[in-house]
Amino acid sequence: MSFFNPTKTCVFSEVRARLVLNGEPLKGVKVTRQWNWNKKKTDESVSDEHGYVHFPAIFESSVARLLPTELVIGQQLSVEIDGQSKVFWANGKREPEENAEYGGARFNVVCELSDEEILIEDYGSLMVTMCKLER
Repeated sequence: MSFFNPTKTCVFSEVRARLVLNGEPLKGVKVTRQWNWNKKKTDESVSDEHGYVHFPAIFESSVARLLPTELVIGQQLSVEIDGQSKVFWANGKREPEENAEYGGARFNVVCELSDEEILIEDYGSLMVTMCKLER
């Protein structure tokens, strides 16, 4: 929570992801970022020639932050491959700060889309992902 704006909330931190399939970069694929806090919203980006995709942080404000309620923001990243949408990262964000998805670490991941999804419970919520955090 910001001291100057107590309703300001990071609904999705800045994302830097490298997408690969069977070890090869996914070039020029559409990636959709979706979040749901009071209302479902989305934006899109396209991976570069090395499979990298970037989204800036998104901040929103709501008077609900002034009430004694639990914060839960649904988050999802998906990619379109051969006309099919594939979710490769999903989370329930529970803290208003930027980079809370990975406990304060920057959201910088490598995602092997041929891997099985794994469940991560280390950061205060349940994350289902094919991605590994780059440190």
